[in-house]
Amino acid sequence: MGGQMFLSIISITLIVLQTQHTTAKRLPNFVHVCKRSDPQLEKCLLQTIESLRPELPNGIPKMQIPALEPMVIPMVAVNRNEDALKVKATIKDIQAWGGSKFVISNLKVNLEKLNGEGTILLPNLFVNCTYDIDGRLMVVPLQGQGIFRGNITNTKADVKASLEVLKDKKNREYFQVKDIRIKLKVGDANGKIIPQNINKNNDVLTETASAFYHQNRRVVLDIITPIAEEITVEFALQIANNILKTILYDEILPKELP
Repeated sequence: MGGQMFLSIISITLIVLQTQHTTAKRLPNFVHVCKRSDPQLEKCLLQTIESLRPELPNGIPKMQIPALEPMVIPMVAVNRNEDALKVKATIKDIQAWGGSKFVISNLKVNLEKLNGEGTILLPNLFVNCTYDIDGRLMVVPLQGQGIFRGNITNTKADVKASLEVLKDKKNREYFQVKDIRIKLKVGDANGKIIPQNINKNNDVLTETASAFYHQNRRVVLDIITPIAEEITVEFALQIANNILKTILYDEILPKELP
């Protein structure tokens, strides 16, 4: 679930990298605007992000940025058939708190090549969701339905992204994210699984899986992290591009700031 929160934060970061050039009249008045020629552009962009932070818990409709407190994801489906993990799962009604407390570091931007990179850290993420799972983690069976409530700490994402310029039906140019690469590292994760199905066998399986996880926490987190990376990339591309295609090139990168 930590990966899911990153999709929104990554999208915000990508948008900020572009909207720093938007004409002031099109931005909310609380947004800190940077000049393209700023010799300390990365530092200025971090100030832009900080100017957005107070609004992020409730979202910024004008910029199509969703609320982060909580961030809500209706459903995520997982289907994997690998040596260490064979699983079919549906995770629904995901609510996550703590996303607005993200920290961005190592930000680097190249305006000429239209690419950038940086590191995003989530100190604490509190998650509620329901699950329906059937499969196997290493030698442990996974089966049942229920509720998960957990705390995910010190999750880090190293992000690299590049943009391209496309044209709409009116021959107007706009940006799209061409490529994004995300490397996740989950610091730790603790939680409580509450089985909902009345089946003693499934309750025993849940207890067995929970005990196995706590005894092999790092191994399990490393196994499931690639799944979180794939899902985060997919959603980040979708959200960021849906927003960017509503903003024209000339609005994002005007020749002169007013």
